Amino acid sequence: MLGKNIKFTIFLLFFFIGTIGFSQNINLKVVGNTEQGFSVDIYNNNQLLVHNSEEFSLKVANLDLSETSEIAAWKGTEWTGNESLIKLSKETYLSDFDLNLLITVTYEVINQHVVKKTVDLFQSGIPTLYFTIEETSKPAEEPSKYVTFEHDDFPGGFSHEMNPSAGFVTPNNILVGFLMDAGYKNHYTRTTRRRFNGHGGGFVGMRRLPDPALVEVATLLDREKKQHFIKQTFGEMYNLDAGKKTVLKLEDTYKKLGDVTINKTHDLFTLSGESSNRSGIELITPLRDQKIYTISFLAKGNSPIAVKLFRNKNGIKTVELEHGIKYIDQFPIQENDWTLFKGSIMVPYIQHDSVSMFIGSQSGAKYSIQIKDLQIVEHQPLIQPYNKMNMGEKVTKTTYVFVEPWVNHHDFVISSQSRFAEGKGFKGTLIEKMLYSNFNMLTWITSINDFTPLNVPNMNYAPDMYNRDSFFSIVSSYNKELNLEIWEQWAKTQNEKGAIATIITPYMGTVEFKDNEATIQFLIWAMMNKRRFGVSLPKEKIDKAVSYVLNEFDENRDGICASHFTLSQIDINEYNPKTSDLAVNQGMLAIALRTIKELGYDISDSYLEKAEKAYLDFYDTTRKHMVFDKEYPDIITFTDLEPEFFSLWLFNRPMLTDEMVINHLEQTPILNKVSNSPYPEYGTTAPVCIRLTDDEKGYAYLTSDYQPFREFGVSNYKNGARDGMYYNGGSWMRAEYCGYVVGLRHGWKKAEALMENRAWAEINLNPEWPYSKEFIPTKWETTDTWWPSTRGLCWNVFILMANEVAGLRTPEMDPDFKK
Repeated sequence: MLGKNIKFTIFLLFFFIGTIGFSQNINLKVVGNTEQGFSVDIYNNNQLLVHNSEEFSLKVANLDLSETSEIAAWKGTEWTGNESLIKLSKETYLSDFDLNLLITVTYEVINQHVVKKTVDLFQSGIPTLYFTIEETSKPAEEPSKYVTFEHDDFPGGFSHEMNPSAGFVTPNNILVGFLMDAGYKNHYTRTTRRRFNGHGGGFVGMRRLPDPALVEVATLLDREKKQHFIKQTFGEMYNLDAGKKTVLKLEDTYKKLGDVTINKTHDLFTLSGESSNRSGIELITPLRDQKIYTISFLAKGNSPIAVKLFRNKNGIKTVELEHGIKYIDQFPIQENDWTLFKGSIMVPYIQHDSVSMFIGSQSGAKYSIQIKDLQIVEHQPLIQPYNKMNMGEKVTKTTYVFVEPWVNHHDFVISSQSRFAEGKGFKGTLIEKMLYSNFNMLTWITSINDFTPLNVPNMNYAPDMYNRDSFFSIVSSYNKELNLEIWEQWAKTQNEKGAIATIITPYMGTVEFKDNEATIQFLIWAMMNKRRFGVSLPKEKIDKAVSYVLNEFDENRDGICASHFTLSQIDINEYNPKTSDLAVNQGMLAIALRTIKELGYDISDSYLEKAEKAYLDFYDTTRKHMVFDKEYPDIITFTDLEPEFFSLWLFNRPMLTDEMVINHLEQTPILNKVSNSPYPEYGTTAPVCIRLTDDEKGYAYLTSDYQPFREFGVSNYKNGARDGMYYNGGSWMRAEYCGYVVGLRHGWKKAEALMENRAWAEINLNPEWPYSKEFIPTKWETTDTWWPSTRGLCWNVFILMANEVAGLRTPEMDPDFKK
């Protein structure tokens, strides 16, 4: 039973969100005539907000790009509808291809805040046509400013940010925002880089760069000319190996970093470094906002090379650039022969910060390196189409417009997420809408030549799909095609033993297979796809996965799990020989066996009982919590309740007793206590992993001499360096929230309040970041110390499933659910 408080809170969330701006009345009007064509204007009551001179422009090409054609400023020749639903249509003849295009544009008012626009394209006369489509939206009057997801006053040009949203503010303080459907639907990708496999790891930029100007805003120069617009462009690729390029002049000034001697003769640098963590040369580059560059040089010496690009604001180094060259720590070179380094970087809007470049060594040993022919090239790349219009197949591009009173940038960021969910027909609370939106914005196509869906954890982990992360994200949706297509991608990675790979890396390969929980999740997902969609799945794939799980994790068939890795997110260690000391592993074996049994394989009840009993045996009656690792009995984690959550979610049956669960949760410290949270008497976040102590405080962060992560912990946990961060006390929403739901199902009285506090913290604890995060620190003095790499994590959308287990959601609230 749900408590009265949580029911009342949910009612308030639905009521409040639905009534903001009650006086608004978005409506549509057709303008034009049969001679000039028809387009649609968007109004709020009688105020004209968006007045377009066109619905879109379309550029098309055949597959060898030898023929091109363009439809500029398309308008309909016919229309039907009313002020809440309008359809424009026109059959357009392309003489260059002897081809008819049937085009329909539809506007639909979803609610008093959101308008949905779809452009449908259809041709039946050529096997495949490449195309790029530009949708340009124009303010009816000059805006007071433009905003994007990451910037409160955006000066214009292309915007490549966490979320492809932008908007303008009218002189009377009305916000008009522009959103787009997920990349796997609209056929775009946010990928700007690929793995640098074979060259020491890290990333370099794409030479065929897709969708860099997915969102574009009128520049200051445009605005001086009274040209105001927000443009959304789909299917556009920049070819860095074609077009024009300019070799930039580099400054002669540089500085040394660390313990190194630098000699420069003409264009040759000789670096002689002593033993230190990082040393080399650092110089200010000519890199500027919203441009694309290639950096290259030749090197030889006796140490791998590191290359780093950092933003500098007012002479202070801040964050590393993201969209190309990054994590180049060990680029291999030869001692006597020159090796070419070449990598590109897209620089988004960086507030006109300067960019410094470091080249040197991070080996920690003495070294000698020579570098010559250092060059930075600025590209004016050839722009080409890459979206495909296949014969006989309709292509749809979906965008959204939302309207509400302008309050501040914080609220714009929240609305960019919640209004998207509303546009999709998603029902839920504010945090559910935000997480659903974030999940969609991180699910795009695999590459310019492969439109298979790909889901990334966040922009920091892009372009790679981490299979375990994608499980929690995709399974939270009832979209049949998405679930089946990504499950099938997992299936394609299966090796000869039956294991599922850890990662899928677009444009490069991987050989990473581990005996972690990926293959168990593969089987759980197969079971759920059968339940939800009634589909038949390839039996040989499931047979091999079942065989792998049974033989890898319990080769003796005694019900005891043994593995080289943890079967949870806390995956720092590799255990050689295998370990049977981890509670979560034992619990996940029990879940795996029950899943395998439902899939139709012979698993005896006695075998299941052995595995479940062994999981319960990890409960320490003296310490009164599940023991994370028998070697470290004082450590408590939320992940040890994850098998119990899986059991409740998948099979609606508990394994642990109420006493075990409640005692475990009561032992977990609840931190980040703030006065304006829904329940200020409690903290808002709890550590995913922490040590319990017998002193008055009751807990301690892990230290280099007491931690289960071996060399990683020794080197990273000295002198409190990472207290409250990552797996040393960081608060991970998915694991924590699911733990509270387990508590709710077992009768823990604090569960409802802590679920609400944790959801509140994700939005509000850091007001500059009102969106999903990888983790929230539990020890910090200023939010400036929070890791930028954690922003926008996708798998927190799994709380949709947690809320189903809690009785707070039903599948029907998902727009893709079908009975």
